[in-house]
Amino acid sequence: MTFKIISKRLIIIVPIVFLVIALARVSVNYFENKASVEAFISQQAKLVYALYMTHRDYYQDLYLKDIIHLDAKTLPGLPAYSAVDISNNFSQTNKLHIEMKTVSDRARNANNQADNYELKAIEYFKSNPKEDEYFEREDKFYQYATPLKIEQKCLSCHGEKAKAPKFIADIYDKAYDYKLGDVRGIISVKIPTKHVEQIINKQFFGSLIYDLILVVIISTIAFYFIRYFSKLRLDLEEELEDRTKELKNSLSFLESYKDAIDSNLIVSKTDLNGNISYLNENFCKISGYTPREIVGKNHNVLRDRTLSEAIQRRLWRATIRKGTWNGRLKNIKKDGTFYWVDATIAPIRDAKGEITEYISIRHDVTELVEQKNELKLLANTDSLTKLGNRNALKEESANAKNISLILINIDNFSQINDFYGHELGDDILVEFARKLQEICEVNENLKIYRVSGDEFAILANDMQVHSVVQKAQNIVKFINSHIYEVQGETIELSATLSISFEEKEKLHVTADMALKIARRGSKDLMVYDKSMSLDEEYENNMLWTKRIKDAIKNDRIVLYFQPIVDNNTLKANKYESLIRLIDEHGNVITPYFFLEIAKKAKLYKQLTKIVIQKSFENFRENDFDFSINLSVDDIVDKEISEYILEMLAIYNISDRVIFEIVESESIENFYEIQKFIKNVKLLGCRIAIDDFGTGYSNFEYLMRLEADFIKIDGSIIKEIIHNKNSEIITKVIIDFAKRMNIEVIAEFVENEKIFNKVKELGIENSQGYYFSQPKPTLM
Repeated sequence: MTFKIISKRLIIIVPIVFLVIALARVSVNYFENKASVEAFISQQAKLVYALYMTHRDYYQDLYLKDIIHLDAKTLPGLPAYSAVDISNNFSQTNKLHIEMKTVSDRARNANNQADNYELKAIEYFKSNPKEDEYFEREDKFYQYATPLKIEQKCLSCHGEKAKAPKFIADIYDKAYDYKLGDVRGIISVKIPTKHVEQIINKQFFGSLIYDLILVVIISTIAFYFIRYFSKLRLDLEEELEDRTKELKNSLSFLESYKDAIDSNLIVSKTDLNGNISYLNENFCKISGYTPREIVGKNHNVLRDRTLSEAIQRRLWRATIRKGTWNGRLKNIKKDGTFYWVDATIAPIRDAKGEITEYISIRHDVTELVEQKNELKLLANTDSLTKLGNRNALKEESANAKNISLILINIDNFSQINDFYGHELGDDILVEFARKLQEICEVNENLKIYRVSGDEFAILANDMQVHSVVQKAQNIVKFINSHIYEVQGETIELSATLSISFEEKEKLHVTADMALKIARRGSKDLMVYDKSMSLDEEYENNMLWTKRIKDAIKNDRIVLYFQPIVDNNTLKANKYESLIRLIDEHGNVITPYFFLEIAKKAKLYKQLTKIVIQKSFENFRENDFDFSINLSVDDIVDKEISEYILEMLAIYNISDRVIFEIVESESIENFYEIQKFIKNVKLLGCRIAIDDFGTGYSNFEYLMRLEADFIKIDGSIIKEIIHNKNSEIITKVIIDFAKRMNIEVIAEFVENEKIFNKVKELGIENSQGYYFSQPKPTLM
């Protein structure tokens, strides 16, 4: 803490400066008060005018409508007469002695004759016909006026004398021959200045006394401070000595922190040109460079050469513009090998705020990146043939542009497995895959995958239609003519092929449809044509759309519940809500048959709301946790996300709700997803990632989506007993989850062997038919 003694001179100067300011403020306040009071007076005059005009119009109408008959006897009741007495009484009774009356330069009533000030106002309105207000300060009063202009109703008495009422014409010889719009006179409002000045002076003296009191108070406080700070100087000297000791201790702590950072993080500093000026021991240990070899060199010596100089320049520009840059970088060691770091680059500024150098703090994440890459490789590779699998095909199809697809299905392969056994069948598949690779290797635009047991796919990239068809025909001829010799057995194979040239979103579906038609017609090769599917698909969609609408209308969209069991206690501690459709015959239909059609028919949102509402209703009166499946589209849909928050508020059971996000290979709007997760987590809800292990960016999802649970995909768990790769993938996921403090749930636990295996691997929860199939009631 820093202390500064206030000088005696400053303490004396402050009251004097304050006095000068106070006197200036009083003067300014005087003129401001005067202006505000005059504005108030103007408003008061307008108020009096409005009141008088209301009175005048009201009584004029009584005469004009002959409610009061106008004659010599009732003439004094007109406002031109009665206003004089009213004004006199009003002037005597109001505090400001405001005087108001109707006056004219040609008055019939002598009391209404305008004086010199009022004549000046009348002349003003005659000279300025568009003006409707007049306000001037005279010697002893403020003069406010508004014009009285001739209207149609005025002409009956002030038009031509011959047309005026006879008793008027007999009495008065003037104030005739006016025309519409002529200035007849004014409404005159006068406010004496004496009372106004009293108000201004009262405010002025009040402000003056207030400021003088403040000056006295400030002076007294200043005197007290002179005495107080004289004593404080000695106290602060003692305080400074104590603070110095504390600072030395803090420096000792900082040295400890520095040692901790140096032993765990990679730290370096660079000048404004990117030349390295400092590095810590851990930097040298990981990069392989010595300080002598690297200090003074540009940081580009560590840059991965695949990162272009343009990207590198953009990185540094972002650092300069935003102040700090965070991200993951791939760096090169001295020996040429790579290592990955999560880096933070921040500027160091001088006392003027100018950047003098940059500090970079990096954390070595090479092991995590390699684990992720290994998992991706395992997830995208067929364990038997070492070809890319369905996931790899899907990923590479999404990233390609001009593509077509050949599907190859070995005919009656199940009979080979049944007759010769699965071991020989696997050897045949390996040999078959090798032969297909040999055929495809002559053309770099072809890539082969194994997409299921006896089905292979060839992705053709940027090839002409006739070339793809010719290649497929050659494959058919090769398969039909080739003989396989495996384990002493001679095996002949035949296969059915299909080709699709549709857009990539429908490529696999249409190729599969052509394959089924080819097999049904016993044809070797079939090229997909739109006529194969449109009529059947349209008819099917229409039928299911009607069924879905009827089910919604008749409350036949229901929930089934499958328990999630604690592997240690074997008790169901959670349930997953699953949608089912009950058809008109009472059959229970799974979402496989109707969910995609519901999306096309724009009924999906209604189904989602039904699942959410019925889930909350079913679990409101018990203590079980329960999970609801949400797609990315559900979350980014504003109507659905708002409906979820509304249900959470109504049922008040947020702490038992788990939202299962169905994993997707790409999420375009992470901001909306993270915003939703933040909102529901603030209310106590938890997040699970469903079907984990099938996509390519799972670990990134976990870190960004703040998952509380991982549900390992059933395709991995089902193979965990027989397939070593499935076990390896599961172990990697479990290890990562434990590091992230995330619970793991195994899906599709179908038998005791699988259950014992997942429990042995350390998975906390299980879900599957071994415990219970989905049921319409809770256990």
